[in-house]
Amino acid sequence: MKQPAPESFGDPFVRLSENTSAPTAQQIALVPGAEVPVLALDLPPGLRGQAREQVARRQLLDRVGLEAINIEMRPIFMPRQGDAWSKVLVTDAAELDKWKIIAGSQCRALLPDYLALPCTPGIWTVTNLDDVIVARLGPDDGFSAIAEIALTLLAKQLEGGAEKPKAILCLDDEFSRLSTLAKEHDIPVVTSLDAVKDFDLPRPKILGHGELDFDLRRDPQVTRRRLRATVLPWRWPLLFGIIAAGLWAATQVIETRRITTQTADLNNQTRALVKTHFVPSGPLLDMRIQVTQALAKLRGETGSDGPQENAFDLFAQAAGVLKDAGAITEQVSAVSPQELAVILKLESFAAVDKLAATLRASGLATEIRESRASDGSSLVRTELRLTQALDTEGASQ
Repeated sequence: MKQPAPESFGDPFVRLSENTSAPTAQQIALVPGAEVPVLALDLPPGLRGQAREQVARRQLLDRVGLEAINIEMRPIFMPRQGDAWSKVLVTDAAELDKWKIIAGSQCRALLPDYLALPCTPGIWTVTNLDDVIVARLGPDDGFSAIAEIALTLLAKQLEGGAEKPKAILCLDDEFSRLSTLAKEHDIPVVTSLDAVKDFDLPRPKILGHGELDFDLRRDPQVTRRRLRATVLPWRWPLLFGIIAAGLWAATQVIETRRITTQTADLNNQTRALVKTHFVPSGPLLDMRIQVTQALAKLRGETGSDGPQENAFDLFAQAAGVLKDAGAITEQVSAVSPQELAVILKLESFAAVDKLAATLRASGLATEIRESRASDGSSLVRTELRLTQALDTEGASQ
């Protein structure tokens, strides 16, 4: 007894023909699978994306002996294996153009009829449609052909050393010659979707393996060309922006390295002076404290009991203030035993005035001898004269 037509060829599927009206937005257009065969190619595993498509197209053209303009190719693959596909859907370019016109642009997809059959890995699904055998051999394989050719293809598949299915699902009248072929290879034939569970396999699903991604209307190469045409006008402004950002970053790196090098040189000069004049032996742990201790020791050795300040004392007293102000010290010299000349750089004239005020507040008489903009820099170069401030309160007493 003939079973009901398989669900996969009812709603929402529509078989296209010249007399078919355009499918609606919820329908899927089916074309004869005999005109969209699946071909397996030998592609290098490392190729991806457009390069893989180009190599596949060259192999295909060499195999079929047709011009590129006359043939259309679409990759087909198992779920989640899109980067390593090796099979393609192949059809005539003119025929595909005709299908596109009949199907229109509103339908969900344009597919070969064998992709409408329910499928699960490990099961072959076969049905008879108007004396044409439609077979689904897996998520990425299938064909349509008349009975004689279909049996030959199935037999070749079973005898070719490929992994045999656990069962064959026949959705139409039991095909006696198919049953005979299956029996020769010890493969059971079942006639309902529910019977598949007896083989510990998932129930076959319709459109459950990404079939809509293989819409024949979609051409990956055309999509890439359109994207390239959209992005191309923006490439020069983007390129100039990247170059400008790179130059700015390089300038900042160079300036940072210059400041770092200058700071390291000043630190090395300072350490050398301290080692030469104040701490000739032993490590330099805290130069300010060690210089102060060395000066105190020198005063003690000279037997000075009174508060006699000299140029070294003035420098030790001013060093902390200069450091806190961020001053870059260029030269320090003793004008006299009680007067110190300091040449330094600060960020602005206001910073010079502020530093002078801070030095005076710390007990140093400070005179600004000269301040001017530094050549080749945004800093201000200034010369200060420092002496010990007089204790006016003690003098008045």
